[in-house]
Amino acid sequence: MILSSFSVVTSSVLTPLLASAVGVESEFYAKALAAAVAFVTVVVFLFAQLFGELAIRLSLPAVLGELIAGFILGVSGIHCIVLGNGGEVADWTVAAVQLISGSDTTTIQEVFAGPIRILLNQYAELGVGVLLFKIGLEADLEELIKVGPQAASVAVAGVILPFVAGFVGLTSIFHLSAIASIFAAAALTATSIGITSRIMQDMGVLNTKEGQIILGAAVLDDILGIAILAVAIGIAEHGTVEISSVIGTIVSATLFVISAIVLNKVFGPRYINFLSRFSNPYSVLIGSIIFLSLMGTIANVIGLEEILGCFAAGIILGNTKATAALEKACEPLVALFATVFFVSIGAKTDLSVLNLANPESRTGLVIAAFLIVIAILGKLAAGYFVFSKENVNRLAIGTGMVPRGEVGLVFAGLGATTGTLTGSLNVAIVLMVIATTFVAPPMLRWVFASNQTVTNQEQQPVAK
Repeated sequence: MILSSFSVVTSSVLTPLLASAVGVESEFYAKALAAAVAFVTVVVFLFAQLFGELAIRLSLPAVLGELIAGFILGVSGIHCIVLGNGGEVADWTVAAVQLISGSDTTTIQEVFAGPIRILLNQYAELGVGVLLFKIGLEADLEELIKVGPQAASVAVAGVILPFVAGFVGLTSIFHLSAIASIFAAAALTATSIGITSRIMQDMGVLNTKEGQIILGAAVLDDILGIAILAVAIGIAEHGTVEISSVIGTIVSATLFVISAIVLNKVFGPRYINFLSRFSNPYSVLIGSIIFLSLMGTIANVIGLEEILGCFAAGIILGNTKATAALEKACEPLVALFATVFFVSIGAKTDLSVLNLANPESRTGLVIAAFLIVIAILGKLAAGYFVFSKENVNRLAIGTGMVPRGEVGLVFAGLGATTGTLTGSLNVAIVLMVIATTFVAPPMLRWVFASNQTVTNQEQQPVAK
């Protein structure tokens, strides 16, 4: 993931420069590019810091503030950064970069439409990759193995319950087509492991029993969600379901995760010992980044999400003598790139779908309300499918599975690309993603805080 992202970024930036003759034209383009990169970088991190701090002061995770910063900066706000198909950046942004660089407006618009957009998208991918790598490092593998059956039961329930309820409701109540209902119901099955893990990490509950079950179930959710998405795309594009492709996806993903657990014992310590022999003090970090990129590439080659490969890389290199040092070294990378990732989610979301004057939007709002209820209740109910004799907070587990985040947007995007989603249904899915992403942080904080209060009260000695 990391090496491929750098190659894309490098080509996107250098190609226009090399294509231009060496002279005034290339000089203006280079100045516009440098000024735009500097301007966007300052604005993104300034807004992320301001709203992240505001969220923390309101006892909410910083990620929520970063999402709000993205809404303000993106297509729903001031158009300072435009990702996807959101149009052009605002005139005041162009004017600011023009003041700094002295380039013409046409060149600046080209820079924002090309290199800047690619840079932000690729850095966002780097962010979620490094974040999940760090989460993999921090994951207590022995505890993950212990909670494997519980995580599996939560994941299966968290996929089946919302999918079935969503599909039946969309076809019987709203009379939507079967394929459109499959795509929308499939979006309900997703769990944003990036957002969920970041929230729990900020709250310091990632390594609790509940946190490990949520993390394991979120990984399994992605595996099952990919299989369902493959089914939906197969129906949309070919009119048939390729069972062999679905089975192959499930098998390859399962073997991939199992292999990571095995490699943690037989490869991880040896690889770290090998890197430690070099005199370069950064050899372990550099070698780990190379391994991270390799695992992401392998996952992509076998038809899985690259983020699953990044998480697996963290698992493999976890519980070694270099784990603590790697976690510390990853912190600045997470602070930089993961911030871009969460801001980009908000920046891509078009809140103009809330326009009640548009009949299609009103229909979408009704469907969205239905999807939001199913999305939340389906995951909350899944938390109660934890088969454990221990006293675990089932409500917290279900709540941790609620946010869809970028994963849900992927489902919506692919559905729109295939042409199977109507405008109102696409609106509804986007609103469901927004609602579940925003409702999860305060819910998680409340359920974990309530559980901690009960635990403390139980531990207090009884007065005689």
